[in-house]
Amino acid sequence: MKWNRKSPQSKKNLCVLLLSAILLASCFFPLHAGAAGKSSGPARNQAQAEMKGVWFSFLNWQQFLKGKTEPEMKAAFSQICDVALAQGCNAIFMHVRSHNDAVYPSGIYPWSTQMLGGNPGFDPLADFVSIAHAKGLAFHAWINPYGYRKGSYSGDPSLVSVANIVAGIQEILVKYPVDGIHFDDYFPPLGTSVHNEMIRQVYALTHRYGKIFGISPTGNVENNIKMGADVGTWLSTPGYLDYICPQLYWTNQHGKQGNDPLYTRRLQQWIFLNKLGLPMFVGLASYRCGEKIPGDPGWQLRNTNLYEQALSAKKAGISGYLLFDYASLLKPAAQNELANLRLVK
Repeated sequence: MKWNRKSPQSKKNLCVLLLSAILLASCFFPLHAGAAGKSSGPARNQAQAEMKGVWFSFLNWQQFLKGKTEPEMKAAFSQICDVALAQGCNAIFMHVRSHNDAVYPSGIYPWSTQMLGGNPGFDPLADFVSIAHAKGLAFHAWINPYGYRKGSYSGDPSLVSVANIVAGIQEILVKYPVDGIHFDDYFPPLGTSVHNEMIRQVYALTHRYGKIFGISPTGNVENNIKMGADVGTWLSTPGYLDYICPQLYWTNQHGKQGNDPLYTRRLQQWIFLNKLGLPMFVGLASYRCGEKIPGDPGWQLRNTNLYEQALSAKKAGISGYLLFDYASLLKPAAQNELANLRLVK
């Protein structure tokens, strides 16, 4: 479904639809006692552990997994876990719903054509969670809740409802021993009230199952605010998140002259916003290592960017990092950066 920015009535209709869905969903997924407080017990402990994670995106699915038989896919994912472990990772954040579809048998969402090519005849998610845990990796189910990218919705637009988002997450939590639920930075311009109520419901639901829930918003705070991602509220009011992971995809040699410490400036901005003192991870752009990035020459000037970023974050009390993305772990131009990153203990 295309999002028409020139149609206020379309926006209004969709907001009304989603707000109605919120009220309906709250009947099925009520807040339990204590859900609006800070996370506690297993969920809080998991979020406070040092994170060294890697994102495995739908594009990684297409490159490394799509079209394989079950034995082939299990072998490929086992190797993926080994690569992550060799890099020092302790968690994988894997796309399981990216385009209003799923990589597991769902009663709500169709099988993913983007990541699987259709029904594979087996349950990849069950296999992958089991393999990751056997190897000592935490497994977080990464979801694009609205299936929204570049101004439009993917797949069947009738699936875009808060009720479906919440019910779909419950499907995962009931069937699979994932370690957490993870959202990325794609929020359609529906207004903060829609997003905030959905996030509160997801937070409460994940805590009912003793899991953690976090979001990885874009690193530019102003852009988040413009699209209705209410990061200030999430980080100042209990009951939204267990952790946040802003995507800080810049170096400290930013700008035409290479003298703007943009990574550090953005990091300090997020630390200031975090009034609750929630665990925070930083999203690091390993995919940019060694690349010529317009306006950010630091990626070519140095091979210690990731090391310096992770180290400065750790000194500031940040709980760890996530690397984007898995393919970058195999990229020749990134190997010196990744080797230096492993020196951060």
